[in-house]
Parts: sequence; C-alpha cells; structure tokens
Amino acid sequence: MSGSPALASSPTPAPATLVDERPRPAARRGVLSATLLLLRGSAPGLGMGILILVVWYVAGLWTDAPFARQILGARASTGAVLRASLSLPSPFVPLPHQVLNDFFAALAQPLGSPRGLWVHMEATGLEAVLGLAAGAALGVAIATLFIYSPLMESAFLPYVVASQTVPILALAPVIVSILGITLTAKVVVSAYLAFFAVAISTIKGFKSAEPLAHELMRSYAASRWQVYRKLLFPVALPYLFAGLKIAATASLVGAIISELFGSTTGLGARLLEATTYNETIAWWSTILAGSALGFVLFGAISLAQRLVVKARPASAREG
Repeated sequence: MSGSPALASSPTPAPATLVDERPRPAARRGVLSATLLLLRGSAPGLGMGILILVVWYVAGLWTDAPFARQILGARASTGAVLRASLSLPSPFVPLPHQVLNDFFAALAQPLGSPRGLWVHMEATGLEAVLGLAAGAALGVAIATLFIYSPLMESAFLPYVVASQTVPILALAPVIVSILGITLTAKVVVSAYLAFFAVAISTIKGFKSAEPLAHELMRSYAASRWQVYRKLLFPVALPYLFAGLKIAATASLVGAIISELFGSTTGLGARLLEATTYNETIAWWSTILAGSALGFVLFGAISLAQRLVVKARPASAREG
C-alpha cells in the first residue's frame, strides 16, 4: 500500500496585538479631578499668600516713598520715587523681593561664614531641638506626677501656670547671668517656654481615658506601670503631639531670645547685629529664616505623629 504520511500542520501564530498604552478617557478624568481637588484645597492658602504680598508691597511703598523722595528731591516724578523705593539700601519696611534676595544670598554663603545664615540656623536649631526635648520630658513628667497624685496637682498646678506669666525677656538675662553664655543656658530658656504646653496637653490626654478601661485593667490586676504603658500613655499620645507642635515654636522663640544676650552665633545674634547696624533687610531675612526653622520643626513633629499614632483611641478622638 503506497502513500505518503500526512504532515501535521502546526498552528499559525496569531499576529501580536499592540497594547494601547495611551491614557484612557476615564484615567484622564481621574487625574483632572485629582488636580482640581488639589488646587481647590490649596486655593485658600494661595489666596491668603497673594493678599499678604499685596498688602506688604503697598505698606512698604507707602512708608518708603517719603525717604526715596528726600533722596531724589521734591521735584522727582512719582514713577521715579516708586522705582527708587523698590531698591532702597536700608528701607524702613523692606519689600518682599529685597527680603528674599538677601535670604537666598545669605544661604549661598559658605557654611561657616558669619555673614551667611547656615551657621546661625544651625546654632538656633540645635538649641531649639534640645530645649524642646528637655521641655517635653519635663512636661510629661509633671503630667504623670499630677495624674497619679491629685494632691500634687491641686497644690502645684497654679504655680505651673504662674510660671508662664513671667516675661521671658526679664527671665532670660537672669538665666544667662547664672549659667553664662553657654549652650546650657539657651537650652534652659528654650525648655522653660516649651514644657508648659506639653504638660497641660498631656494631663488632658491622661484624663481622657475612659473609666471602663480603668476598671478593665484593674480586673486583670494590672500594675500602675502596666496601666500607664498600655492605657494612659497611648490614649494621651494625640494630646502629647498637639502640645509638642505648640512647644516646638515656643522652644524656637526661647532659643532666639536667649541669643540676644551676648551670643555671637544664632538667629538672635544676627537680629541684634542687624539692628545695631540698621540693616533692616538682613533683619527681616533673619525673621524669615526663623519662620523656616519653625516650619521644619512643626513638619517633623507632624510626620512623627503620623508614624507613631497609627490608630487613635475613641476616647482620644472625643477630646
């Protein structure tokens, strides 16, 4: 029987289809919606910033124009007076572009240059961070003492409140004269302004724990340390971080004020130098540097709060 075996035909591969990687209309609408929401959320802050700049320019030109007219003469035109007001070397109220130019020029200086900002921001930032840490530790210790001893709270809480009524400008030179122009003196002044907000906030946080939770811990024969570690401190964490945000700016103010009395580095020392030599632009750029430090401290504490406080207890949310 003659015949050739049938050849098995292999299936022909289907042509590869190209995947359309272009964003689909739904994805485009989602991105557009997210962008609009972001712009809508930032619109109030952006509008307020623009309003501040406009008011700043109007107020600056209003106060600086008479000085510019004195320089140019009484016959100078209004346009010439306004142009001169924009570039006065020592204006009464520096304009935003002058402050920003001096700020970034000072940041461009070498790290160790006394004419720059880095060396001063580093000194003030270190004092503020150490003062915040010391003030926070003192505040938590005071809150713990008061929560476990109502008698101590009723006896000493009025003095804790009264301590904040003493003007820091009167107290800082006393502390500096006792401890000298040292880092310790500046940290003490910074901690003095920082501890109060932490103490009051933490006391409120401790008291926000539900009575039923206390009863449950007692039913399990929990010790005071276990109650503190597993109930009181976790409940008080949101309050503690709220106090830390306030204490961060207070510690920065304390550090700057302590530097006004004999220091050679720090934003306070730079403020004093600018005031002595009538460098108004440098004075305002130093204030801007202090504000930047405050934003950094506040942002760091907010980030720490997000990382630490992962789930707020119900009793803390009610507070």
